Amino acid sequence: MQSPKILSLAFYLPQFHEIEENNQWWGKGFTEWIHLNQAKKYFDWQEIRKPVPPFGEYNLLNPEVLEWQASTAKKYGIDGFMVFDYWFGAGKTLLEKPMQMVLNKQLNFDYCLCWANHTWYNKRENILLLQQQYLGAADYTAYFNRLLPHFQSGHYIKIDNRPVFAIFNPKEIPDLDVFVDTFKSLAIQAGFNGLYLIAEQTDASAEHARYFDAYTKSNNVFKGRNRDNFFSYLKEKLTRKFGCTQLGPFYYDYHNLVVNNSINTDDEKYIPAVFTGWDTSPRHQKRGTILKGFNLVEFKNHLMQIKNVLNRRNLKNQVILIKSWNEWAEGNLLEPDNIFGYQLLEAYRDFVTQIE
Repeated sequence: MQSPKILSLAFYLPQFHEIEENNQWWGKGFTEWIHLNQAKKYFDWQEIRKPVPPFGEYNLLNPEVLEWQASTAKKYGIDGFMVFDYWFGAGKTLLEKPMQMVLNKQLNFDYCLCWANHTWYNKRENILLLQQQYLGAADYTAYFNRLLPHFQSGHYIKIDNRPVFAIFNPKEIPDLDVFVDTFKSLAIQAGFNGLYLIAEQTDASAEHARYFDAYTKSNNVFKGRNRDNFFSYLKEKLTRKFGCTQLGPFYYDYHNLVVNNSINTDDEKYIPAVFTGWDTSPRHQKRGTILKGFNLVEFKNHLMQIKNVLNRRNLKNQVILIKSWNEWAEGNLLEPDNIFGYQLLEAYRDFVTQIE
């Protein structure tokens, strides 16, 4: 598919179904709906966002759910999903079944993939679950071959015949040049014009930025948290350093960290990230972080800042990354919930139509 001037992609978590590994780590039948249902309110002002009909606590192995998500997203100006993909090396994958179903059934679900290349931890107890490995060109070739049927799908998002592919944390890859060269050469051999590579956790100052067509650093919003709430920041640093589990959750102000976060208007490779709230306490409990004061007005203010940046750039093609569509256990979501209903989606649709 050929992208329009604005290509809106929402990060998408393919977690909400039962897998053997999560049963072993968290108990039989686990999905993150369990974390959400067990979530506590630690502050009077805290709101736990919950799913609503038509599907409520959905199962991502139900094709009707995914097609409803895709059609809803399209209705409100979102072109597709950037789905997290988990390849740990040596053929080990997790949470691949929903996208395999999309591919096998050719569901009406437009998407691209983001390699979520990070080690899995139980952060509640600071326990290692599964180590991310980087095993060289042969392993990267095997990974590409697993992805190729996705790249070849008519529902896979491409720019100028280049499949869009993102890497969550490129800095962690010790032989990134080998990975990029391997993937690009194999893409050309497969008949594409290469790959359109996007890097997360990256800006122009990163040495590895040169390997990518575009990049974003969504976690950049947290860089000023010590100035926003130093006491909470201090507790957070003590927790990280000594493995404490009872000092949090930590909280900061959405307006100060997100709405007031400046975007480099001159760097045309930098992708603006839309922040749809943040509360990781359902997943991490007292080791979680909350952005206080997220509401419809502040979300619209955030979008307005991004709109002004994009209108000044006036690029032929502009990618926007939404963080996120369905990170329910992080309070980071755009799909309808019990607090905002469809209001955030309506605000996003209005935002997209105002890009000149």
